Amino acid sequence: MEKIVIIGPPGAGKTTLAKELGRMLKMKVFHLDRLFWQRGWKGKTRDTRIDILQGLVREKRWIIEGTYLSSSEPRLEAADTIIFLDIPPLLCLQRVIKRHFNYHGLSRRDIPEGCTDKLTLRRMWKVLTFPLDGRRTIKQKLRNYMSKRIIWLRSDKKVEEFLAQQEQDANDKRQPFFDRTRFQCLCKRLYQCW
Repeated sequence: MEKIVIIGPPGAGKTTLAKELGRMLKMKVFHLDRLFWQRGWKGKTRDTRIDILQGLVREKRWIIEGTYLSSSEPRLEAADTIIFLDIPPLLCLQRVIKRHFNYHGLSRRDIPEGCTDKLTLRRMWKVLTFPLDGRRTIKQKLRNYMSKRIIWLRSDKKVEEFLAQQEQDANDKRQPFFDRTRFQCLCKRLYQCW
């Protein structure tokens, strides 16, 4: 996994997963909320968003988190791995509400400077209705990228299992082929052969 896209509804845990994967895999993480908005939640145009994405995907290794389906093609085409967090809407809503109260009036690293978390009826409705529209759109889009590695995580347990496997894989890669014990065993065998 060298180029990873994480998509899903608001509150699914995209930012948290991206941060954990970035730490484990030693990869740079890009938060689309931070890149696609300006101070005061003033949105950038679709063309500007596409330009931003085209610049990001030129990087050698990355994790890009955020759904933004209307401007998803550059990153989905460039990715080798697409992770879809298909978390139940009531859990997502609970997280959005909790995040609002935890960060109310405070800035977060994954959103633009000068913006704070907002909780509106429209946002809550969007979270609850995501399975009816957003999920269907994502499933349709993913059909175009079947040659990619698509990871579909439908629960917190599956996310935890996925992260545990990535941690294990990362640790295995860091383990030197010849540690001290293996080296000593090899030396003994070579000595016995003489």
